[in-house]
Amino acid sequence: MIEYDPSMIVSIPSFGLNATGGDRVILSLANGLAERGHTVYVVNLGADPVPYRISPKVRITQVPFNEGKKDFLNFVVRGMTELANHLPDSDIYLANWVFTVFPCIAKRGRGKTIFFSQADEAYMFRDRSLRVLNGLSYGAHFLRIPVVVPSDSLWRIVKKRFDNEAAVIPPCVDTSIFKPGALRRSAVLKLLFVGDIESENKGLRILLSACGKLKNIRFELHVATQRNITPKDIAPQAKFPIIVHKPKDDEALARIYRASDIFFHLSKKEGFGLTLLEAMACGCVSIVTDSGGVNDFAVHKKNCVFVKRDSGSVLKAICSVYAEVRHLKRTLGKNAVLTAARYTEKEMTDRFEHFFSEVLLEKTWRRGT
Repeated sequence: MIEYDPSMIVSIPSFGLNATGGDRVILSLANGLAERGHTVYVVNLGADPVPYRISPKVRITQVPFNEGKKDFLNFVVRGMTELANHLPDSDIYLANWVFTVFPCIAKRGRGKTIFFSQADEAYMFRDRSLRVLNGLSYGAHFLRIPVVVPSDSLWRIVKKRFDNEAAVIPPCVDTSIFKPGALRRSAVLKLLFVGDIESENKGLRILLSACGKLKNIRFELHVATQRNITPKDIAPQAKFPIIVHKPKDDEALARIYRASDIFFHLSKKEGFGLTLLEAMACGCVSIVTDSGGVNDFAVHKKNCVFVKRDSGSVLKAICSVYAEVRHLKRTLGKNAVLTAARYTEKEMTDRFEHFFSEVLLEKTWRRGT
């Protein structure tokens, strides 16, 4: 049995903490480790406030950083330099974006660098002007350092493309906040999309197209995003109501999930799919596309409805779900809540703590650790 060192020092570098699923996971882990007596540093570029709850035991270092992203290569290189200069000596350096790997390695101290890859990051920079970043992105995956991924889908990608082993540690959802509410009756069907409205990967345009063809159903499309936008910014010509939400915290986001009738997760590719798990925790009936990572927990007609990634299939699914939405909330919604309950902060922290200890003891990292 591994003995955990209560004085383990863990440093987590960040290019800027935002209200994203990946950063939520990182801060949840930082909180969990700090509450167990480990010393946890989060070194964050920029002065923006941390968007999620952070334990007072976590030591936040805000590094002044004003580089714009217009010259993205310069932004990344300068950012890596600043992070390397501000990372404290640590036992574990947890890199959580591909370009935070290099500042961690640059420390060259006694600490061990671990790459927590939450997405298929080697495919991020395909523009010809970013070939240097693309090369760095690929190179980080070939380094013989321990890798952690959130899903079996990413494990297979890392293994096949880079012949590198990885441990699979899923993220968590806070079910004290993301929890179901009372079943309600409404004359208006409320559809919900959560995420980046401009990302083609997230699939909002597919949902808008389906909504434009939806007939004989009174409905509203609700969009939750951190952008300062209006409904006209989303779909200027839309002939159906669009309501935009900018939730200030997790409690507000959970209320939005609970007020919806159907949640849509229409991504092309996801490392895991945390917003879907949050929606499940709130008892939502979810329409889902096969984006890879969601297959670890989403099961067709058990806790969600899978569809092909096109507007016609989404339209057909909306009509089908609408016809029996209250029944599906009692069946799919109930199973969805049970699914989300398995993904706790304690379980995630246990697995990372165990993995860190194995790495420090120089044991072989492996799938399923």
